[in-house]
Amino acid sequence: MDFMSLRRSIMDDKSYLYTSIAYWAAPTIAKQKPSSLIAFSHDSRDLYCLWESHKQEIAEKLHLDYLEIRKCPRRVLVIFFDRTLLMKTLSIYKNKEFLKTIGYPKKLILDEYLLLLKRHFELSCPHEVGIFLGIPLEDVLGFIKFKGKECLLNSYWKVYHNLEEAKTIFAAYDKARVEVISSLSFSEYSSCVNESLISTA
Repeated sequence: MDFMSLRRSIMDDKSYLYTSIAYWAAPTIAKQKPSSLIAFSHDSRDLYCLWESHKQEIAEKLHLDYLEIRKCPRRVLVIFFDRTLLMKTLSIYKNKEFLKTIGYPKKLILDEYLLLLKRHFELSCPHEVGIFLGIPLEDVLGFIKFKGKECLLNSYWKVYHNLEEAKTIFAAYDKARVEVISSLSFSEYSSCVNESLISTA
């Protein structure tokens, strides 16, 4: 069963939300990606309101931290992250040096970095969010230089450097999503808890 078929088969709203987040954040749950950015709106099943009602419970079940990075009456943008992996990503020398050039503190304190990222989102979608999401700095800089055009590949992000490495990473992300759907396909939707997903993440 693919992701769209699985979601259409779910009647319970909380399980629908849980399944959606688990799928889109699967690479982060599998500890392959430091964070995942997901938007919830009032469209379709009104994921905005469902998120408001169940966010703490679902985040705990998925073993992820989260921050509502931008919120308006129509839409909320949430970054789900693995604290340890995100710290490791931001601590990479070239990433940290780049972030310092655009106003991030010299001392890496994760919550402070996330709050500054949130403030930058008040104006627009800041380019440095790519680093938080695990995108290589070279591709972040390529996106800035070419204004999102002329990329080598457009998948989880726009690739401008080291195409083969990016393809390997994308394949791992795809595999994580397949494993999530495989696990969820056999779950009981009367509860949003899926212990097999948590244990294999």
